[in-house]
Amino acid sequence: MLLALPLLIGASVALTFQLNPLDAQPSAAPLAPPDNQPASDQHPSPPNSAAAAAGPVSSASPAALPGSLAGTAVDGRFRLDSAGNLLISEDIRRIFDYFLSTLGEESLARSIQRLQAYIRSQLAQPAEGQALALLAQYLQYKEQLLSLERDLPQLASLDAMRQREQAVQALRAAIFSAEVHQVFFANEEAYNQFTLQRLSIRHDPSLSDTQKAAALDQLRSSLPEQLQELIVPQLQNELRTQTAALQAEGASPAQIQQLRLQLVGAEATARLEALDQRRQQWAQRLDQYRQEKARIESNHGLSQSDKAAAIASLAEERFAPQERLRLAAVEELAAARAQTP
Repeated sequence: MLLALPLLIGASVALTFQLNPLDAQPSAAPLAPPDNQPASDQHPSPPNSAAAAAGPVSSASPAALPGSLAGTAVDGRFRLDSAGNLLISEDIRRIFDYFLSTLGEESLARSIQRLQAYIRSQLAQPAEGQALALLAQYLQYKEQLLSLERDLPQLASLDAMRQREQAVQALRAAIFSAEVHQVFFANEEAYNQFTLQRLSIRHDPSLSDTQKAAALDQLRSSLPEQLQELIVPQLQNELRTQTAALQAEGASPAQIQQLRLQLVGAEATARLEALDQRRQQWAQRLDQYRQEKARIESNHGLSQSDKAAAIASLAEERFAPQERLRLAAVEELAAARAQTP
């Protein structure tokens, strides 16, 4: 059966709320890029540049933070151009999501009030009004996304997944400016497209396992470096989860290899198999060492100092200097576990 796509909507999964109006706020300045600023200045810039951070991060108000935020820092900083306009960056979305993540611990209205208070504490006009206007758009997006989720329930069908992704992208384009859409969601949408293409390859009955692996290698290598860095941890997590499930079912090495080929391609599979071989060889060497060590320790004809010298000599014979450091760590861990009740 076609696997469900858990990250297709990614970080934009709808908050389970019905939108409440924003409280009274100053009329928002339009979200416009600063005059005569190059496109590169629309993203966070280093300190002391023309695009400055909006100041130190302070604790949010009103009232004490809910438990889930206690001991945490706001995820991101607002950045401004030299005229005080808000620069659109991914940090803005992270800040919004940081405060809205408290839904369930407190009401939506309280979460919004807390976020608005934070914006006003960090920004002056015109950036304050621009940030509040963008927040209103973001809340509108979340509300309409919830409706979309009801109309297009998640189905384990590649066509349904494509339809959902297209609908989400169309919703974003209808609510946000092209700049905000690009900055907030470009990486997520690129990842989703990669995932859809990967699933299409995996479930193409006309391709052999070898052809699927080659196609996956080509697909991944065609991605920008930044996106590859985003994708690799996700693939590794997925591979670990599915490998553990197969191993629990008693899967053969051939079945594990097939899973790897389909998930990460031929090149990564070859690296993983080489790693498996090295681990297996290490485990065999360690087992042989421990057997010989046990024989030395059980030899009643040797004094304790002779036993220690013989074990040290055994380690030197069986392991290189760097390996002996690893051996010592493994032995310490085993001893600690043996003492644990």
